[in-house]
Formats: sequence, C-alpha cells, structure tokens
Amino acid sequence: MTICIIGLGSIGQRHLKNIHAVAKARGVDVTTDVVEPRELSYLDETTRTLVGRRFSEPSEIGRYDMVFVTNPSQLHYETLLAVKDKADFFFVEKPVFTKALAPDALIPLADERRFYVACPIRHTRVYGFLREFVSQNGIYCARAICSSYLPEWRPGTDYRRTYAAQEGAGGVKLDLVHEFDYLFTLFGMPKESCLLDGKFSHLELKSVDGVSFVARYPDKTLELHLDYYGRVPRREIELYTADDVVVCDFIKAEIRFLKSGRLVDLAEERNEYCLREIGYFFDFALNGAANINSIPYANGIVSFLL
Repeated sequence: MTICIIGLGSIGQRHLKNIHAVAKARGVDVTTDVVEPRELSYLDETTRTLVGRRFSEPSEIGRYDMVFVTNPSQLHYETLLAVKDKADFFFVEKPVFTKALAPDALIPLADERRFYVACPIRHTRVYGFLREFVSQNGIYCARAICSSYLPEWRPGTDYRRTYAAQEGAGGVKLDLVHEFDYLFTLFGMPKESCLLDGKFSHLELKSVDGVSFVARYPDKTLELHLDYYGRVPRREIELYTADDVVVCDFIKAEIRFLKSGRLVDLAEERNEYCLREIGYFFDFALNGAANINSIPYANGIVSFLL
C-alpha cells in the first residue's frame, strides 16, 4: 500500500509512525512518501527510516492509495484541490478549513467514500462511554470545557510563532474545533445559540484566545468554554441528569459520578486513541467502513462558528 503525507510537523510525524505500527499489526506492506519543503534533518533517525521519498510541493507527487493532508490548515483547500485525483482515499487534519466554504466549492471534495476529516476525540474510550450514556439517559444540561496554557503546549518552542497564535488561523475556536465536533455529534446542531470570543489574556497572540458558547435544545442547554490561558489543563464535560452529575474527563480518562461516588477508569495513553483512529481509517479505506466525519459535515461546523 502506498501513502503520501503532506506536511511533516508534529501531527504528521505521529501519523507516520502510527501508519507503520497499524500496518505492521495487520500484516500490510506500506511505503510512505512525504511532501515537506524542509530537509528532514530535524527528524530523529528512527522516524527518517520510515520516509521513502521527499517532495517539496504537492504538485510533484504521483498516484497513491492514501494521502494524509497534515500541512497548515489554511492550505488544506488548495492542497486537496491539487491532489484530489492522486489518491483513492484522503485523511484530512482538523480544522478542515479556516473559513467556511460555499456548497459549490465543496463539490470536488464531497465524496464521503474518499475524504475523511480527523476527529480523534471520537476515538477515545471516554467518548465511547459518553456516547452510550447520552443515548440511554435524559440530559438536562451539558457543560464542557477545554482549557490549557498555550506557552506550555510545546516546550522549547516560542508559542508566539506557532500556528495557534497567528491571525487568520481561527485561534482557540478552530484550533479546538474538536470540542464542537464531539458535542454537535452527540446532541446535533443547535437552532438557538450565542458565541462570544476575543483576545482576553496577557499572552502575545494575534488570534482569539477565549470562547464562551451557549446553546439551547428542546430538552437541554449546552455550555462550552475554550481558552489558551488556563494554567491547569482541563478537558471534560459535565452531564446533569435526574439522578446524578456525571463528569467525563478526557485528560484523566475517567468518569466520575459526583452524587453516587462511582468512578469508571478508562485509562489510556494519548497515542492509543490516535492508533485507533488510524485503524479506523484503514477500515474506512480498505473494508468499506462508514465515514463518520465527511468534509461537508466538518465544513458545516466551521460555518457555524465563523
């Protein structure tokens, strides 16, 4: 099987390693080329051994079974248009685009059997529990948060130069679009909502660093807080039911029932669910698994936020 990864930053490197791990576990022979304008001397030796050929531009590549689009988000659309006929299946990193596209612009990319948009949160064990719990219990209110301190994301890197800090990148709203993705997948798109965002902290950013979102559904309310300035990392959702308050904690990988005291341990390392997502994509491409996150759906979430 032949795969090309367009963009070999941190997430591209993770996918490169996980592609080979999943392929080895399944007995699949795989070769991986990359599109990366930089020389690959910044990679460790083990990672470099996984790379076949390096190209500088997407226009240089040939035909592949799969293409992973992991370059900066503002380049996704033009990259996909340039290579859409050069592979059978595409894995596109989030956010799918940094601005919402009109339906006509999506026509070349709307095939649900070819284009999948990353949604790793939905491959976690916590989300699996959450999806089952929501389907079986009435929820009066859901309160979600994703809070962390941007300067601590990548030690040794100047946060002011990162993609997240740049104007036009969407800031916390698009960088953490996974929260909107899993919430809207659980509860559907709300018909009544309010979103407030802005630059509020001392951080030297050109992007939005805080978001407060509130929505009303016929049977519940939904609240979401996002930020780049939280000094204690939190990524969780509280569910208020008739019998308990249930906290689903993605960082600790556990479920806490605050009234009954019940604790459900769903411990896993981050790379476990990243491996699970690559395994799903192999099933999507090779075994006909349903597409759980198409480009039109992901674009719909972006259009909702902007």
